[in-house]
Amino acid sequence: MRVVSSFMNAKSSAEENSLTAFRFVAAPAFRTWCVGENAQGFSVDYALPKNGGQAPLVGEGQPTPLKRMRYSHLGCNVVHEDIAYELGVDTHAAKYALKKEVEKTCGGKLPAEHGHGTEYHAPKDTQQRWMKMDPLNVMNPGIGGLSSKFKYGKK
Repeated sequence: MRVVSSFMNAKSSAEENSLTAFRFVAAPAFRTWCVGENAQGFSVDYALPKNGGQAPLVGEGQPTPLKRMRYSHLGCNVVHEDIAYELGVDTHAAKYALKKEVEKTCGGKLPAEHGHGTEYHAPKDTQQRWMKMDPLNVMNPGIGGLSSKFKYGKK
């Protein structure tokens, strides 16, 4: 059976099967893999422009990952990537270096489909929309770089 989601990257039927297994079996176990390999890493999702699709390079001066596992959706350029590093590497800095590379060099956006959470700053217009929808700041305090305080810390 040919798997459409990986046909562009697979060079053989065996590789195609491996990609499918990775997408649905190994990807959720990424952290477990890191522990077993005495490594650390992070998972990230980003969107590339419709005319793009190349993996962003590791930022200049950044450590080389032990492993990069990249998979995406058919028909769009939302990419999920699990990146593993040796212990001792500042993965927070590596994640933000990748974010810069995705946004500045590749013309993409990070995060893509899983939202801003409390880790990334949302664009100002997005923050203003959320503040208008939730003036008390009780639905998602601290999201997108906003204050986690009641009424955003305003009196």
